[in-house]
Amino acid sequence: MKYLFIVAFMLSVSLFTYAQQAPYIYQKTKDANGNIILLGKCSRNALTEAPFNGWFQPNYDNYIVDTATCQFIKPLLANKRITIFMGTWCGDSKREVPRVLKMLDCCGFPPERLQIVMVGNSDSLYKRSPMHEEDGRNIVRVPTFIVEEDGKEQGRIVEFPKLSLEKDLLSILRKEKYVPNYGGASVGEK
Repeated sequence: MKYLFIVAFMLSVSLFTYAQQAPYIYQKTKDANGNIILLGKCSRNALTEAPFNGWFQPNYDNYIVDTATCQFIKPLLANKRITIFMGTWCGDSKREVPRVLKMLDCCGFPPERLQIVMVGNSDSLYKRSPMHEEDGRNIVRVPTFIVEEDGKEQGRIVEFPKLSLEKDLLSILRKEKYVPNYGGASVGEK
């Protein structure tokens, strides 16, 4: 009996350790309307699977990237990390996230410096993720795109760009005065 307890304990510790180290811990679930949604840290590959690919791929394919502005963005992305908070249930996320990913692809942004966090739309998880990656990040609208360097937030685009995704991102990267949409979504530190 003692041996069985030790094996069970070691197995649970191993699973817990793996869960802490796994880069993508997300779940597919259904919201109150019966729609399949994603929750938690996610890879962009999950967005290319059904049912999400029905909106992801057309919005990615149809977006025309401002390649001229991307030439200025690309060198300024060195040493930056980008975190996207989004909801697969949110119309703005469905529109803007594929566009941002296409723009980042155009800029050659390394996928290992991109984090996508799916938040819920239920009362208990409204704009929250199961592991609470949004804690202290002041996520008031989704999608929210946060640009960081050395663990400090440089700026964010909230819900939709003010001018364009490329011009807004360039303004943030140049450290120009950029105020995101919604006053309550001000830049915060991690």
